[in-house]
Amino acid sequence: MRALAFALTLVLGPVSLVTTTHADDFCPRRGRGPAISVSVRNADVHEVLRLLADAGKKDLVIPDSVQGTVTLQLRDVPWDSAVCTVAALLALRIEVDGTILLVTKR
Repeated sequence: MRALAFALTLVLGPVSLVTTTHADDFCPRRGRGPAISVSVRNADVHEVLRLLADAGKKDLVIPDSVQGTVTLQLRDVPWDSAVCTVAALLALRIEVDGTILLVTKR
């Protein structure tokens, strides 16, 4: 039996490198986004962060290794303050690359 080998070549256009910002830099400047009100109880962190990213018009990347549930009752809070609050509760790190929020465990 012969083994077949396949090669995949991906051709990309010009690539620009964007400096990432760690949570320590992202969270202190919070309070600049649109105000939101959120009320969730025992909600999965993936769903909550997706909701918050949508409110801030950001894309979200969060691995399955990030787990947990949160209960939030927030009224008229800037969306980025809400994101940083969830990150602090669950010991998460946020990196920002343009419009993308990358959430990982600390």
